[in-house]
Formats: sequence, C-alpha cells, structure tokens
Amino acid sequence: MLENTSASGAALADELRNVVSQAEELLRALGDDGDAAMAALRERVHASIDTARLRLGDLEHEAGRMTQQATAAAETYVRENPWTAVAIGAGLGLLLGGILIGRRRHGSPTVQ
Repeated sequence: MLENTSASGAALADELRNVVSQAEELLRALGDDGDAAMAALRERVHASIDTARLRLGDLEHEAGRMTQQATAAAETYVRENPWTAVAIGAGLGLLLGGILIGRRRHGSPTVQ
C-alpha cells in the first residue's frame, strides 16, 4: 500500500513539475506586455507557480518520508521474522524459476 502511495505521489510530483514548467514558459512568452489585464494575469500566474512550487516541495518531502517508513517496516518485518522472509524469498525464486523454465520448454523467447 505504501509503495502504491509513494508511486502515486511521485507521479503527481512529476506532473506538478511539468505544470510549473509550462506556466513559466507561458510567462516568458507573454513578455512584459504593458496591458493592465496582462499584468494582472502575469501576477496570478506567478502566484500560482509559487504555490505549486511549495506544494511540490511538500509532496517530495512526503514521498521521501513514506519511502523511509516502507523501508523501515520491511526491515523490521525481516528482523522479526527471518525464516518467514527466507521462505518468501525462496518461494518467489521457485515461482520465477518455474516460469522461466516453462517459457524455455514451450519455445517462448527468454527475457534477457
């Protein structure tokens, strides 16, 4: 669950970074037009960019915190249940090995 949330947060941060970049390009394209309406629009866009940057920083901090929590939880689980962790690893190894052997046996191309 934490992994999905971290991935979602990272995707959201990338999208927000893209929006900020596009807004900055728009401001550069607008230039220093003297029209009052354009000046007001420029101010609103600047304010939105500043807000987006703050939010992006918050998202990146939260994603880092959640990653640390997931890592700590996994380490704690492995320390408290070492044989269960070994069994899970072995089971996954057998499963993946069986899949690869089955692909080779049926003439499917192998992953390289």
